[in-house]
Order: sequence, then C-alpha cells, then structure tokens
Amino acid sequence: MTVAITAAHNAARLAGTLAFLDDGPQPARLRVYGGARPASPDDLPASAMLVEIALTKPAGTVAGGLLTLTQQADGLITATGVATWARLVNGNDQTAMDMDCSDASGSGDVKLASTTLYLGGDARLVSAILG
Repeated sequence: MTVAITAAHNAARLAGTLAFLDDGPQPARLRVYGGARPASPDDLPASAMLVEIALTKPAGTVAGGLLTLTQQADGLITATGVATWARLVNGNDQTAMDMDCSDASGSGDVKLASTTLYLGGDARLVSAILG
C-alpha cells in the first residue's frame, strides 16, 4: 500500500521544499548530468555536469498540489553529452534532490527542449513539476 497524504499536508510539504530551494544568496539551480544517477542525492556525481540552469527566486510556484519550477534563462552548456538526470540545489549549494531528465515528450521529472547537449549551446527547461 502506498502512503496517502491530505491536500493540506501536500501543500505544506511543497511550500517547505520551495522555502528550502530559495534559502541562500544565490537562486536555486538545476545541474544537469549524463550517465548513471548516483544511488543517493548525498553521493557525488560520477560524470561531469553538462549544464547549470538558474531558477527564478522564488524558484517556482505552488498551485493545484504541484510545485512548478521556473528558470531565469537558458543555461550555457559546458560539456557535450546526453542529459539523463538533474540535481536540484538551493541558493546555498545544498542538494535538495535528484530527478530524471527527458525531452519534452518523455517521462522525466525535468523536461528539456533536447537531451542531446552540445558544448557552447543553450539548454532550455521545458518543465520541472514536483507533486
């Protein structure tokens, strides 16, 4: 059996996540990687970061039982590769969570315009919605 929480509890949980993301002097960021995702968000990535996408501050909005993250601008790609997962960090560079990446038609938690990234190009966040 899965855990079921109330709408009020979910709203509080998402508001807490948003507050954690907005903590610190910098905006929250999505750090996108290729390769295998670490077993835990506490583990260091085994691959190079492909792109970092800065989020707005606040990092998104909570509505309808969902936290929708919003980007400031497209991220500059710093390494060529295929995006497979992303690490969400807050304004103090503390890790919040790891999520799967896909293109806009895929099932990833983080959807990019394209998962094939080329050094020097731009990466656009299509959506990142947490429930």
